[in-house]
Amino acid sequence: MIFAPSSITAFFSPKIHSDPKKSGSIGVGIALNEGVVAKKSEEEGVYFNGSRIRFPTVEYVLRKLGLKGVDLETKLPLSCGLGLSGASALATAFLSSNSDYLFLCDLAHEAEVINKTGLGDVVTQTHGGVVARISEGAPSLAKVKKFFFNATIDVIVLGKIDTAEFLSSYNLKEISRIGKGCLKEFLKKPSLENLFDLSKRFAIETGLGEEVKDVIEAVEANGGRASMAMLGKTVFAVNGREAFREFGGFTFSARIRNCGVDANF
Repeated sequence: MIFAPSSITAFFSPKIHSDPKKSGSIGVGIALNEGVVAKKSEEEGVYFNGSRIRFPTVEYVLRKLGLKGVDLETKLPLSCGLGLSGASALATAFLSSNSDYLFLCDLAHEAEVINKTGLGDVVTQTHGGVVARISEGAPSLAKVKKFFFNATIDVIVLGKIDTAEFLSSYNLKEISRIGKGCLKEFLKKPSLENLFDLSKRFAIETGLGEEVKDVIEAVEANGGRASMAMLGKTVFAVNGREAFREFGGFTFSARIRNCGVDANF
């Protein structure tokens, strides 16, 4: 069995190239110790928590590696800003007999870019920890700085955002400008507190955080810090569980995971 961590993107700046390996995003992501477990399946296709589903990102990996099928298990929801598509593709890739670590990570990234399910999650999940992606691209190409912050992250999921729809409908040039500025400010002062402040700024200035701003404000009123996970109707926080109670939704807490995919799970 293979474990790949989920991840949260605090802010990002998309960079699209004709070559999917060169596409990606700069920004900052956080790997968590909750994620996806993959094991080979004797049945063809993708099984997600026991049910056969269409999952083009993972199916791409299966085809490229000549694998028949995969069983994926997680307690986290898809399409909610938790990097599950990337984690699923990454865990699936490591079921291969190919032992080239970066080749498998790059393949998972390529699958995400081609199927428009993510741009930087796999880079964060490859490295683990809090990852500043200083240049875009697949894990073998992206320049990163990794930070070891010891913290528990509280998460509330209130709904989904379709990444492919976002990439086709939002003003990516403006989002790119804001994300680039946030990364520059984070690298000047790389702390967890500053990361939350800049993530909140990104959510507000891009307009993406409008639907979850009441949750963020409730956490802050209760003494915590919070922002929106990109891209989902999802809020991540420190000291957020008490404030989450009034909003319903799916909640969980996870530690920051300072290592990446685990091929010996």
